[in-house]
Amino acid sequence: MSTSILWFKKDLRIIDHKPLWEASKNGLVLPLYIFEPEILDSEDYDPRHHQFINDSLEFLKIELEKIDGYLHVEYGSALEVFQKIKSQISGQIGVFSHEETGNWISYQRDIHLKNWCKKNTINWIEFPQHGVQRPIKNRDGWSYEWNKSMNEPIIPAPVNIKFEPYQNNFSLINGKILNKKVTHKNIQKGGRVNAEKLLVSFLNERGRNYAKEMSSPLTAMTSCSRLSPHISFGTISIKEVYQTAKKKRALLKGVKGIGPWRSSISSFLGRLRWHCHFIQKLEDQPKIEWVNMARAYDNIRENDFNENYFEAWKVGLTGYPLIDACMRCLNETGYINFRMRAMLVSFASYDLWLDWRKTSKYMATQFLDYEPGIHYSQFQMQSGVTGINSIRIYNPIKQQKDHDPEGEFVRTWVPELENIPLEYIFTPHLMSEGFQEKYSCVIGLNYPAPIIDHSLQVKKAKNILYKIKSTPEAKSEAKKVYIKHGSRRKPNQKRNQG
Repeated sequence: MSTSILWFKKDLRIIDHKPLWEASKNGLVLPLYIFEPEILDSEDYDPRHHQFINDSLEFLKIELEKIDGYLHVEYGSALEVFQKIKSQISGQIGVFSHEETGNWISYQRDIHLKNWCKKNTINWIEFPQHGVQRPIKNRDGWSYEWNKSMNEPIIPAPVNIKFEPYQNNFSLINGKILNKKVTHKNIQKGGRVNAEKLLVSFLNERGRNYAKEMSSPLTAMTSCSRLSPHISFGTISIKEVYQTAKKKRALLKGVKGIGPWRSSISSFLGRLRWHCHFIQKLEDQPKIEWVNMARAYDNIRENDFNENYFEAWKVGLTGYPLIDACMRCLNETGYINFRMRAMLVSFASYDLWLDWRKTSKYMATQFLDYEPGIHYSQFQMQSGVTGINSIRIYNPIKQQKDHDPEGEFVRTWVPELENIPLEYIFTPHLMSEGFQEKYSCVIGLNYPAPIIDHSLQVKKAKNILYKIKSTPEAKSEAKKVYIKHGSRRKPNQKRNQG
């Protein structure tokens, strides 16, 4: 009897898992997870990711045991692990997994493994997971196809699976072997049980004012779904989230006294589509992890990197209270809401004029929900190097006045400013020397002065970027980028409303 190796990657669940479903129909099943040293040692992998994965593997093991199975864990390069298993199992083997749109390391690993499988007449069958389409000629009709995939039936956990009688091992890798600095103190727990709890509480309570409250760091902590790391590591499928949210919206139709609840769910559903739209960009062009989408913007920042600015930005000592509060919150919790993420990248790219290639790698380690496809696409967009997106520059003082008007978030995360008057919470450097002494916040001693002048730096950045944007070469290239990455529907093709 043949053996199907079920390779878990960023899909740590057994419900709505097509590779598991199909593998269960093809002989014996060997559930496998691999800790790959190439990934563990990569510059975008962090102890916080490792902790979340270990949590999720513990729950996955329990889920598999409930259907009389097991989870086998290996440490080593994927190719070496598959070679080892092949040598230990008699008979033909096959590999079942989800497609993965990961970083360049996983992309190259998949290429090498496919070549090995072909050479050894091993059938490796991959299935879509996120509504990301492979292969794709262009973006015509992408939204239609995405919507169609999101409305396919949820696949239940299979029963009566015949598991390979393998000498399985479940030894998780201790995060200490990563030899990387731990900055997080309080991050979300992994595992499907926690994902399900979040989805229920979001759709039945926390998400009522999502559309209104997702932009403020004060309210986003509870009003946003907080499902993003679970979607990134696959403890719950995006299709499950989509369909559950859509059903909840339908139940609320015509109900009085619910305020913006239905519109909040609609906004949330739009974000799920947005999630896959950005991953598709990396799927179509893996090199955007480090190559500008629009090459007209090459060499504008590479040779002008200020390490002092970078370090101040990383630890939250820029002299801009909201920037510093958001960075400190992110470093400790692994989370900050999307608008604040965009502001942080904008500040790094325009105010500090830091190359997005380096800032993106640091932020990859800090985001618990790091998803390469979204991450690098967004960094390029927020840094003004895509050629097709408007140059959007956030004013950190205005953002603070709009989204933390009482200074509550800033005072929580920047305790140096805890006691200063509200009128100075946005610009503490404007306090008189007397006030600085009175409130124990001496600028330059207890808290830094702004490391740059926002207005001046933004003016410089705009001059450079708009000058490039207006050239015939940049305009021509922008058209090509849009053809490759712009989201659109084919003419006369109606969207499937499910």
